[in-house]
Amino acid sequence: MRGQPTSILPDLQSMERTEVIHVCRIARTEDFAAVGRMLELYQYELSDIWDQELDANGEYGYDLTRHMEGKRFFAHVLLVDEHFAGFALVAPAMVTRKDGFWMEQFFILRKYRRADLGTALARHVFQSHTGPWEVGQMPRNLSAQAFWRKVIASLTDGRFTEVQVTRGWWKGVVQRFSYEPAA
Repeated sequence: MRGQPTSILPDLQSMERTEVIHVCRIARTEDFAAVGRMLELYQYELSDIWDQELDANGEYGYDLTRHMEGKRFFAHVLLVDEHFAGFALVAPAMVTRKDGFWMEQFFILRKYRRADLGTALARHVFQSHTGPWEVGQMPRNLSAQAFWRKVIASLTDGRFTEVQVTRGWWKGVVQRFSYEPAA
């Protein structure tokens, strides 16, 4: 398909690299069941550093009602060859500032990592919500910290600050920046 974004994805079976077509977009109503399932995978993956308990149904649970409304909270999805591959949840800024946006959750399925698809989704999200941003990572999530430092530095030409949040309801590393599309 001409004009579709593509990425190079390593084929783990043959060790060859193959080109894949990916789409990043705001989540549609019919996407929220898949976002909910991916959130379960995400929460499980972080269960060694994010203290949560399963509910009576054996799920972590995450209320996406506000994101479905799409007024101040938003969900975005990444599809690779028409299959769900990741998501991003956006909320109003709330940790180090009162204006702008907060990257609430961000997840790429393992098989799609290290193929610049996370960067593509991040770029799409920031372009969809321009202005002040804060992106946070839990203190022990070192791979997320490295990912976000690299992505934000690339997308802002290194114009961001980083703070350690040690007090309040959320603790961790936060990158602060303003994203404006290139003129």
